[in-house]
Amino acid sequence: MAASKEKFILSIDSGGSGIRAIVFDKKGRIVSRQYEKTPPIISEPGALEHDPEKLWQALLSILKKTFKNKKYQPANIEGLGICNQRGSFLLWDKTTGKPLTKLISWADVRAGKTSSNMNSNTVWKILQFVSKILGSITGHPMLIATYMLKFTTDHASVRLKWVFDHHPELKKRAKKGEILFGTLDTWFVYKLSKGKEHVSDPSNATVTGMFNPFQLQWNAPLCGIFGIPMKIFPQVKDTAADFGNTDPSLFGGVAIPIRAVVGDQMAALFGHACFDKGGVKISQGSGAFVDMNMGDKPKISKRGLFPLVAWRLNGKPTYMLEGFTGTVGTLIDWLGKGIGLSDTPKVLNELASQTQDTEGVIFVPTASGMRFPHFNPNAKASVFGLSLATHRRHVARAVLEGIALSLFDILEGIKKDTKVPVSAIMVDGGVSQSDILLQCLADFCQVDVKRAPEPDMTATGAAYLAGLGSGYWKSLEELSKLERGYKIFKPKMDLKTREVKLERWHRAVQSTLRID
Repeated sequence: MAASKEKFILSIDSGGSGIRAIVFDKKGRIVSRQYEKTPPIISEPGALEHDPEKLWQALLSILKKTFKNKKYQPANIEGLGICNQRGSFLLWDKTTGKPLTKLISWADVRAGKTSSNMNSNTVWKILQFVSKILGSITGHPMLIATYMLKFTTDHASVRLKWVFDHHPELKKRAKKGEILFGTLDTWFVYKLSKGKEHVSDPSNATVTGMFNPFQLQWNAPLCGIFGIPMKIFPQVKDTAADFGNTDPSLFGGVAIPIRAVVGDQMAALFGHACFDKGGVKISQGSGAFVDMNMGDKPKISKRGLFPLVAWRLNGKPTYMLEGFTGTVGTLIDWLGKGIGLSDTPKVLNELASQTQDTEGVIFVPTASGMRFPHFNPNAKASVFGLSLATHRRHVARAVLEGIALSLFDILEGIKKDTKVPVSAIMVDGGVSQSDILLQCLADFCQVDVKRAPEPDMTATGAAYLAGLGSGYWKSLEELSKLERGYKIFKPKMDLKTREVKLERWHRAVQSTLRID
């Protein structure tokens, strides 16, 4: 059987527990899927890592499974796009390519003491003080962002300093230029090209906390203060660009063009075709990420959201702001395993559908603390309004309303801080399969909510970007016209009911914030 002459785009999507290879056709349809688990390593309290070589072997495995189909041979792939969970990184030997650390996850919290020391660093505090004065005079967002910045273990800069502090021999080698740094996209491209390419893109780079989103370059002053050698960093290219080719020896003598790398949440924003300022997507998995396109100028929220580069095309950056809530899917898992209320979003939705109202029950779903716009890391989940007449269905509906309201708070906070209007909300992720939750979101936000037919849009965004980078698709306009099959939820709650629910919600949130 001869190989097909039809061309496709191949997308690699590596998350926290698995890696996928997905093939897309010219109409943007998924025609092939492969998946392999890549469970994390928890070697000690606070640690969350992956073995980089095992991730690489998993990547090779799913690609080879994909190419077993005669229709989807390496020669049929017009471009390869890679998206990955952001902020995780590793170090490897520049000469041998051997990993010198594990891939240290963004969720690894062993560097907590390091973050405290960095925040109290004398030189850093002086820089922040000067930035505060100049920022108040000039209003320049970069200066404002500098004095607002507080280091946490989420930042790769903190975890990298922790690695160098604990392994001074690695720091010495890094200063000599013997070591390379990379997020997962960089590692995969390096391995696929057999060491020819050490590259990344601005969407991945900005999340490390070591890449200046205003100047679009690695942050030499910050790295200088904390002793991080600049020689280790990859070249940063446009998000859709020439990232080299896979080495011909890997896949039957054929070199596959690598034409995009992008962070996962940015990929989802692009996959939803949120190309214009004010475009919003919410991805609901274990947590929920609310991302809004801020256009071509970096904006900050004075309540603590910093500009991220969503993507850069033809040298022109598009920025976004991101709010996050840590407990959505994990909360629903707990409702099933912890207290026996429901096991899945579908079961929770079915239980909640048995009533049209919570009968006064309010659920504040902040079991792992509150982030933007309230910021209380010690806040616990709370339930208000229980009575002897309360049934499980009322609690189930209150949970879904509470998730929707917490997302509403994030979105309203971004809108208030930036004055950027929203016309619709695009959603994906397993928790978004709840019709009631999405109807609540539409009712509270007073805009259409559109659910993607594909639960996870990250791979789609990486494919779109690789298609642009390879010329498979010619423009954003062409991508916008691809069929998607969204289900639309329109606002239908009467405004008086909405006002009453919002007032009760805000009272419940304030009460929760006061509980130690």
